[in-house]
Amino acid sequence: MPWCPVCKSEYVEGKTHCPDCDVDLVDELPQDQPEKEEIPTLTEEERADILARRAAASQTRTYTSAREKQSENRSSAWTFLIVGGIGLLVITLALLGIVKLPLNTFSLAVMEVIFVIFLIIAAQSFRKVMRLMDDIAREDTLDEKVRSWMRENLTREELLADVDADTTEELQYFIVSEQIRRQLMLQFPEIDDAYAEEMTENYYNELFS
Repeated sequence: MPWCPVCKSEYVEGKTHCPDCDVDLVDELPQDQPEKEEIPTLTEEERADILARRAAASQTRTYTSAREKQSENRSSAWTFLIVGGIGLLVITLALLGIVKLPLNTFSLAVMEVIFVIFLIIAAQSFRKVMRLMDDIAREDTLDEKVRSWMRENLTREELLADVDADTTEELQYFIVSEQIRRQLMLQFPEIDDAYAEEMTENYYNELFS
């Protein structure tokens, strides 16, 4: 059966022209070809802007995880406890006349107060270590939630969609990292910039290292 290539109408045998479209009929309609999706490309201005913002972000990133804070506080607590305990013991023995030090009684008393302060600081640091346990649990839960979302929604292929084949590794890092960070902040608006930068860095290394 002949067909009109414009309106797609079917005609009886013998017809050779479509009066409505004023075109000749064809024996078969051409198969529709799917339109090729165009991949957006970045302009030089956009690339320069991304480079500037990513460089600034990498310089100002100050994120410290709750686990790192706990480790730092634990280390400080033990340092103050050991130094304060030993110092207090030595000064007390000196005040009792058991240990001889080239210091007068007033100087020994001042030093004893200082070492007592060290012990107080150690106690406060240990309390902070215990309080950080809750923060670590909440942070671990958030980390797992964010990582799961990124693995499900930010694939390597999608992130490289608008990166040219001849793009340098450094520029690719800035472009892809900016995409990850932007989408992460949109999905989790409650997280701060420093945390988003840290998760972005970790996920980029997971995908491309």
